[in-house]
Amino acid sequence: MKRLYRDRWDKKIAGVCGGIGQHLGIDPTLIRLLAVFLCVITAFLPLVVLYIIAWMLVPLGPSTYVEYDCRRFYRLVKDRKIAGICGGMAEAFKIDPVIVRLITIIALVPTGFFPIILTYIVGVIIIPEKPEDQGSSDSNNGFS
Repeated sequence: MKRLYRDRWDKKIAGVCGGIGQHLGIDPTLIRLLAVFLCVITAFLPLVVLYIIAWMLVPLGPSTYVEYDCRRFYRLVKDRKIAGICGGMAEAFKIDPVIVRLITIIALVPTGFFPIILTYIVGVIIIPEKPEDQGSSDSNNGFS
């Protein structure tokens, strides 16, 4: 049985999102963005309390570095309008970037702008730019 651990190596605060990402085989950056979005929508307190509880209950992972196979999510330099997040999502899900941008704009209206805009700003901070040495979107190494 696969166990859930907090990740020692891929963490921003306590490794909870890194551990969930490793457990699910998903880039932890996407888990972090979802957590920020849900935190803003739920007025911060419920998700912050859940995160602190997970921090206390989920054990820390092994002390040796364990590399897990997951596709990485990047901001694109070549296909950006503002910061490259929508271009990176489009490349990750193999769809047209215009569709992702339209969905983002449409999502602004029912959410009251603030959650999407704050999540986008946090995304600019936590999502790395795609390294120049990464190949095309057909690469096996991920959301590249």
